[in-house]
Amino acid sequence: MGCGEDCINRLLLMECNVKVCPCGEFCTNQRFQRREYSKVSTFRAGDKGFGLRADADLADGQFVMEYCGEVCTFDQFQDRTARYFEEGRRHHYFMTLRSDEIIDATQRGNFSRFMNHSCDPNCETQKWTVNGRLRVGFFTIKSVKKGQELTFDYQFQRFGSDAQRCYCGTTKCRGFIGGKDNKSEKPRGRPAKDTSAARAAL
Repeated sequence: MGCGEDCINRLLLMECNVKVCPCGEFCTNQRFQRREYSKVSTFRAGDKGFGLRADADLADGQFVMEYCGEVCTFDQFQDRTARYFEEGRRHHYFMTLRSDEIIDATQRGNFSRFMNHSCDPNCETQKWTVNGRLRVGFFTIKSVKKGQELTFDYQFQRFGSDAQRCYCGTTKCRGFIGGKDNKSEKPRGRPAKDTSAARAAL
């Protein structure tokens, strides 16, 4: 097997370039480029809306899939949140790529946008460099059984006084997304993928 765990590119969160990797077709460090996604599917997750679950057992550290969408500037992100609010959209799907770039999966994206928040998640986001471009992917941080919901910590940055109630239901639940479990905070009645802020990718 080429490009194992000691591959310098892998250790630096960089994918190998198919044209220069000495392992050639045996390179195992091209998961984004080859779309080597794990088997997942969407499902109805109660108060959380849609969710994402594993359709096979996943090992600790396994690549789930890339977070895909339209890359926009911070100014465009602000314009879009205002427009989506005016259009009455209940769910927004934003992910921070860099300080001045946001991935918007609201209108164009893949199943990854349905991964819900949890205060005790089984996945995390990682930023990888792929042929000179920064990309975001989901990776498991513990083993996941078939049929189990896939979740990550949104690390949600909130603007304004309204807190987003958390519905993760875990023993480590903080009560709110993007705020401490503070009874004086005013929670929103329904969960949302995002409202007026972007998820922090890392």
